Amino acid sequence: MASSSSAAQRLKPKKPLDVWSTREKLCLASAVFKIGDQNWVSVSRAIKPYADPNRPPEWFHQKNCLLQYYDMMEQLEQPK
Repeated sequence: MASSSSAAQRLKPKKPLDVWSTREKLCLASAVFKIGDQNWVSVSRAIKPYADPNRPPEWFHQKNCLLQYYDMMEQLEQPK
């Protein structure tokens, strides 16, 4: 996972991430659990059928999936 983490760091967006719904985040987490965090094209394809019809086509692009996933992981690791 270290190589994916460094990839996420290099891809850090310059603007804030889009706000994904809880359902979208759960679909993303489930897809990463099944597919792994090395194949973002497959993860993207797996969650597209669950997209809100109002989402733009690039919403679940592989880069967006990677960034959302690592953002979720960073939030989990922060002590409360």
